[in-house]
Amino acid sequence: MASDDIKLGFRNSKGKLKTITVRPREGRLAKIWLDQLEVLLDNHLQVNDETGEEFDNVYQKNFSILGMQNKYRSADHILDDLDWAIDTINDSESDYEITDDFTPLRQGIDQPLMNKLHKHFEVTQGQLWNPSSVLAEADGKTRLAICLLNHCCHELEAYYDPSPHVYFYYNLLGAGDRIAIPASEKKNFTRTFTDGMVYLHYAQTGKMWYEAYLDKDEEVGPENISEHRIITGEFNVYFGDGFTLPKDNDFRDWVISKGGDPDDAELALGYAPVADVIGQGTKIDFKEFNDFFQITFRGRKVQYDYRHNSDEFRRHLIRIWDQWSHDTGKDEEF
Repeated sequence: MASDDIKLGFRNSKGKLKTITVRPREGRLAKIWLDQLEVLLDNHLQVNDETGEEFDNVYQKNFSILGMQNKYRSADHILDDLDWAIDTINDSESDYEITDDFTPLRQGIDQPLMNKLHKHFEVTQGQLWNPSSVLAEADGKTRLAICLLNHCCHELEAYYDPSPHVYFYYNLLGAGDRIAIPASEKKNFTRTFTDGMVYLHYAQTGKMWYEAYLDKDEEVGPENISEHRIITGEFNVYFGDGFTLPKDNDFRDWVISKGGDPDDAELALGYAPVADVIGQGTKIDFKEFNDFFQITFRGRKVQYDYRHNSDEFRRHLIRIWDQWSHDTGKDEEF
């Protein structure tokens, strides 16, 4: 076993655990990511310097395993979360109101409607380096609702995707330590997904170039089409037969129409691979082992002993959003 291997544990409804191994790739970007992951796990339990109150970064189980249809996290679960989020925003003290009817999404995908949903998230959330006034002035419950607009959108896109693709997201609420991706590493982004590929999580608001293009998104503003800029230690894993993102004339022309240069490495077109699942790990049956339970890395083990529909889980998310500061990240340049 390599010293920097990462162990990911998934459990079934009876508590049985299945563990897979992630092995980092060679190279500077992977090393930066591993060090950030170590910081992320070390800071999992934090203390507010002013109040002395402890608060935990929380793994977001409502945004965990995407791309398969099962009863554990069904379309109705997702749409119930979305309804709660919209009602919460509309009942808040903010003047922002969402009046679109998203009921058709209970029956299947409607990409223009999904793009409208994501647009609501962009406007209410703002950017990491420039949060919106809606988010900044909201209470924790409303901030969580804003976050769910994004999660529900991407969950539904993956849920209704007929292709045999599954994505695992290691995505924490409260992951505040972040560094810029070195410009020299952006040329190493890839357009090709392979089974078990581990890549950096996009911990920003908006859409990457490929995402906006493939969604045919006419709602997203140009300021919210943003290249991948930061590393938090969070990551995603792809499971499936693999695929390659297009780089044909249609895509090139679209990037140019949005003010970009398709040959500019700074756009970081594609995704940043940093590791791979090894052995039989890619054969895991996520329809059975559908609850992410623990991560082990460099002698650290963190467990997540709750389920996505737990009331205490939602209360914990709200507590963390209550403690969020709108000054965080506002003056940072990425």
